[in-house]
Amino acid sequence: MAAVDYNYVYAPPVTPQPLATVPAGAGPFSLTLDPATANDPCNPVVGLIDTGIQSLGSQLDPFVLNGTNVTGDATVLSSTTPTHATAMAETILRAISKQSGSSSVRILPVNVYGNSETATSWSVALGVQAAVDGGATVLNMSLAGSTDEAVLNDIIQQAVARGVVIFAAAGNQPVTTPNYPAAIPGVNAVTALGAPGQLASYANYGSFVEMALPGTSVVYLGNQAFVVQGTSPATAYATGIAAGTKSVNCLPWAQIESTMQQKFPVPQTGN
Repeated sequence: MAAVDYNYVYAPPVTPQPLATVPAGAGPFSLTLDPATANDPCNPVVGLIDTGIQSLGSQLDPFVLNGTNVTGDATVLSSTTPTHATAMAETILRAISKQSGSSSVRILPVNVYGNSETATSWSVALGVQAAVDGGATVLNMSLAGSTDEAVLNDIIQQAVARGVVIFAAAGNQPVTTPNYPAAIPGVNAVTALGAPGQLASYANYGSFVEMALPGTSVVYLGNQAFVVQGTSPATAYATGIAAGTKSVNCLPWAQIESTMQQKFPVPQTGN
């Protein structure tokens, strides 16, 4: 036995809301899969630690690998509203598309919520392990909890030691209180911008936060547009930028992370 701790609850993720009018520049995007050499370190696999995922459509589905559900539930997905994972996957791919019209990045979805509105720190830890064991080299963790849990912390530290890059949401409360796994050492904590250079009104701005990206993403299910807001899509944007940069330039991860922290600084707050 390595450790014993409480099994903490992670709050329900933000639900995308339907849009009647799509903002300029937020329409459907195009991205072509560029077949990659197996195990090529320049072609990242993104472990999406999240809810169940729906079809992204015939053009984007090739980017999504067969994932897993660590809860064991036979998940029933809505046919009319995007799940949180669907919205995050589209956001990651949209960020990649802004760098190149084609990519070799793949997404490995790992469902840690099952049929529940909430996840637990144990299922999240199992999700991290499943993603890394499945070949993920980057993890998108658009979720947050208020307690640093020993087992999850240990699993994440093991992943970081293996060179896995992790982006996690700072939390949707305008406070400085650390949220986890974002505040775990080695994890890139991401908060949200409401406007260029301005922290979103809901976003966490604690000292553990390392970068800030747009907190609004427009996604699609079928022909219907939806909007999702929070540090979750900001995290997905960060993951997509990092993975896309790696795929295009094959730069060292440490250089990519350092450059992103400089390019996407956390705005100063008067609070």
